[in-house]
Amino acid sequence: MDVAVHGRKSVVPDDVREVAQAKIAKVIRRAPVLEKADVKLGEDLHAPASANMVCEVTVTGHGHTLRAHAGAHDLLVAVDMVVEKLEHQVERLKGKLLTRSHQRRTKTPARSRVAG
Repeated sequence: MDVAVHGRKSVVPDDVREVAQAKIAKVIRRAPVLEKADVKLGEDLHAPASANMVCEVTVTGHGHTLRAHAGAHDLLVAVDMVVEKLEHQVERLKGKLLTRSHQRRTKTPARSRVAG
């Protein structure tokens, strides 16, 4: 599992980088089909002051892609919001994969009783 944290036109502080890597990796571990996460942290100059710090995450693996985007006044809060969104998406993906892998019930012809 590979988690890459990048800054958008800025340098990401080490403490924020470590927290983001740990939280995103924990979410990815729940779905074994997901392999790679790309986290982009930065500041959106056109957003209001209450949501100017932005976190964008793209998770890929085995043909599946999950994306989440959140803005907040602090990078750590934005990371937490993205993690909540990703948790929901991972649970939905796991549900889809499990229902697809379970065997379906097939109707078998009823046995005829022989009166005897």
